Amino acid sequence: MRRRFFMTAVITGAFLLLIALSAGTAAPVTIQYGYWGDQNEEISTTALLKTFMDKNPNIKVEGLRFGSNSEFNDKITTLAASGNLPDVSTFYEPNVLTWGMNGQFVDLTDFYKKAAPKLDTIKFVTPDGKIVGISVANEIMVIWYSKTIFDAAKLPYPPAEASKAWTWNQFVDVAKKLTKDANGKTPNDAGFDKDNIKTFGYWGQQWWMPWLTFAVSNGGGMVSQDGKKLMMADPATIDAIQKMADVINVHHVSPVPGSQQMPGAIGTALLSGQVAMALDGTWDLLTLGTTKEQQGLDFGVGVLPYMKKLATTSVGTPEVVYKSTKHLNESLALLGFLMDPASSLPLLQNGIWLPNEKQWYTNKDLLQKWIGNPRHPPEYKTAVVDFALNYSNRLPLYYVPSFAKMDDVIEAALGQVWLGQKSAADVIKNEIMPKITPIFQGK
Repeated sequence: MRRRFFMTAVITGAFLLLIALSAGTAAPVTIQYGYWGDQNEEISTTALLKTFMDKNPNIKVEGLRFGSNSEFNDKITTLAASGNLPDVSTFYEPNVLTWGMNGQFVDLTDFYKKAAPKLDTIKFVTPDGKIVGISVANEIMVIWYSKTIFDAAKLPYPPAEASKAWTWNQFVDVAKKLTKDANGKTPNDAGFDKDNIKTFGYWGQQWWMPWLTFAVSNGGGMVSQDGKKLMMADPATIDAIQKMADVINVHHVSPVPGSQQMPGAIGTALLSGQVAMALDGTWDLLTLGTTKEQQGLDFGVGVLPYMKKLATTSVGTPEVVYKSTKHLNESLALLGFLMDPASSLPLLQNGIWLPNEKQWYTNKDLLQKWIGNPRHPPEYKTAVVDFALNYSNRLPLYYVPSFAKMDDVIEAALGQVWLGQKSAADVIKNEIMPKITPIFQGK
C-alpha cells in the first residue's frame, strides 16, 4: 500500500511539474549533482548540466565535484552522517549495493520500466530485485595493439571478430614472438635475458576486472551468476589466475607489477615500443586516439583471447538518486537526462564511453552517431560493438552486496601470485577463502 501511494505521489508530482514548466510560472528548484573528476571533467560536466538547465529552466543544478573516486568515498559518508547528501550523483561501483540495501537510494525499478531498455549487464540489482542504479556508460575489456610492432614482426594482427578469436595459448605464443630483450632475443631463444627486456609482448594490469574476465572465460569466477555460490576456489578460477600470473613469471612476456619495467600510460607504452599489446578497457580509446592525432601512433583493437569460452565483462560508473532528496521529480528528470546516451554523445564519440542502451549498438543510424568518426578504428564495429553486445558478462559487483569487502581481501592476497611468490591454489585456498567465506555468508 505504501509503495502504491509513493508511486502515485511521484507520478502526480511529475504531472504537476510538467504543467508548471509549460506555464513557465513555477519557482526555480535547486538540486545538487555530485561527481568526481579532474578539471577537464569539471568543464565537460558543467557544460552537460547547462544543457539540462537550458532545457529545464525551472530546475537549477549545482555541481559538487570531488577530485577522485577515493575522495568521493571518503567524503560521501560524512555528508550522509550530516544530512547533506546531494540529490543525484555518480557512485563508486563496488559500494552501490551496500548503500542501496541500507536504504540510501531511491528504488529506480519503476523509473527504468518506462525508459528505453538499458543493458542488463550494467544494472545494480539488490538480492530482493530492486534496481538502485545503472551505469551511465558501458565499458568492456579488449586488446589494444601497436600495428607498427606487428608489421615489423611480420605477424597478423589480433583478430577483430569473435569467430576468429585466439585461444589463450595462441595469445601467449604470439606474445612470446613479440617480446624482445636488449639483444633482440625472444623467450623462445637460448640466452634470452628476462631481466633486460626492451619490448614486452603483452601488458595487463592486476585488478579485479581482468582476472574476473578470464576466470569467467575459463568457466569460473568469484560468485555464481545467481549470487548463491562462492567460486573463488573452483579449479577453473584457480587455473585462470595462475595462467595470468604465468605470463609474467614463467613466460616473461608481461612486466612484473611494481617494477621499473611497468608502463605508465598505454599510449606512450605502445608508441615507444615498450609493449606490443595491452589487455585493458575500451576507455583507452580516448588516450590512444589523442596519441594518434598528436604523435602518429598506429594502433588497432581486437577481441580478447579465450580460455574455454569467449567472454568479456562490462563495467561503468552508475548514477543514483538519494532517498534524502526533497525534490524527487526534479532529480528523476536530471537522472533521465544523464542516462540518455544522446546527452553524452561527445563522450561516446571521443571513445571514453560505450552507450548503456542496446539500441545504440543495433540501430545503424544511432551507431554511426558515435563510431562514425576517424577516432574509432575500422575494426571497432566487430571488435568492440559486436563483442560487447554478444559476449559481455555481469561482474559480481552488480549483484553481490559483499563484493567490495571480499575484493579487499582478494586483491591484497593475489599480489603474491602476480609476483610469483606463491601459487594461485595456495593463496586462494589457504588465505582468501577462510576470510571471504564468512563475509559472503554475512557473518
